[in-house]
Amino acid sequence: MAPFPHLDPIPIPAPVWLMKALSLITLALHFSAVMIVVGSLLLVLCLNATGRRRRSEAHLSASYTLAKRLPVIMTWVINLGVPPLLFAQVLYGPAIYSSSVLIGVLWFSVIPLLMLAYWLMYRTVAAFDAKRSPAWQAFFALLVVLGIGQIYAMNMTLMLRPEAWQAMYKASPLGLKAPTGDPTTTLRWLFVMAGGPLFGGVWALLLSNMAYLTPGVQAALRRVGGWSALLGAALQGVLALRIVHAQPKVVGEALAGNTLFTVGGYAFLVTAALVALLGAFQALRGRGNVVIGTAGLLLAFVANAGSVVARDAIRDATLKAKGFDVWNRVESSNWSVVDLFLLLFVVMLGTVYWLLSVMRKATPPSEQVTL
Repeated sequence: MAPFPHLDPIPIPAPVWLMKALSLITLALHFSAVMIVVGSLLLVLCLNATGRRRRSEAHLSASYTLAKRLPVIMTWVINLGVPPLLFAQVLYGPAIYSSSVLIGVLWFSVIPLLMLAYWLMYRTVAAFDAKRSPAWQAFFALLVVLGIGQIYAMNMTLMLRPEAWQAMYKASPLGLKAPTGDPTTTLRWLFVMAGGPLFGGVWALLLSNMAYLTPGVQAALRRVGGWSALLGAALQGVLALRIVHAQPKVVGEALAGNTLFTVGGYAFLVTAALVALLGAFQALRGRGNVVIGTAGLLLAFVANAGSVVARDAIRDATLKAKGFDVWNRVESSNWSVVDLFLLLFVVMLGTVYWLLSVMRKATPPSEQVTL
């Protein structure tokens, strides 16, 4: 019996190319927010430990500056995570529904884990406000976020392995068993999590330009942010190469002639290298401006978008080798719904820009921590 039905009875409501384009854009935005959260938590822990060891109010205040923005960024992680998941369900329903059921308990656990992570981030800020160390709150928040990422990596890799589904269902019909046997699962998870230092670093570089911060806090953010961006770019580059080399031979051959994979891969490598150079420059130079900080964040996003495109090409090549070609999906376009979605998407982007402008003009908060 074929692992995938030859024809999905429910047609998709828009052309495949449009659905995939929207999926990739929203996924790149979601991954960027996830990476900022992971990187911010790492830098909060690093700066807090350094500040308490050196008795440095500048490092503690820099840690607090990053921590105060964690709950807001987490809202973007959650809201931006819904669209790409919905697009994946529409495009790859027979694959992703099967993998989700097979790890059902783990998959459903994502909701309470997200709530726990959210609460721990608020407790991290509360610890600073109470003049206590936020180390345990930030550490466990980081562990929970990393755990959620691992569950997603399991699901998105398992959907590519229909040959393992029957054995998994026999072993655990309730979905209590985590998938094993795929060498790319952990590598995929590590690649996204390694984006944390990269995005957390450029985020810290951007925040270091806030005028109300003291010169010491700005310098601490710029130095740790620059080295973090350099480290994250290097780690992601190594892991990207390992993921490509770990692909089966049939997938590797398909990718060799895939234009999207080539363009996405080179876009990632080039822009990640530029982010690494910018990070090292900022860490050593010690001075910056809003233009440099914004450029770093935009370059990081382009690198992330490139990796998302390459990742999508790997998924399509893997599924096609196993009998599922997403480009052959039956289409019955409903353009009124598509137009409404695109309109609301543009309105959302405009609203986000307006909210950011309001925040920029608002009265600066107090983010100075005293020993």
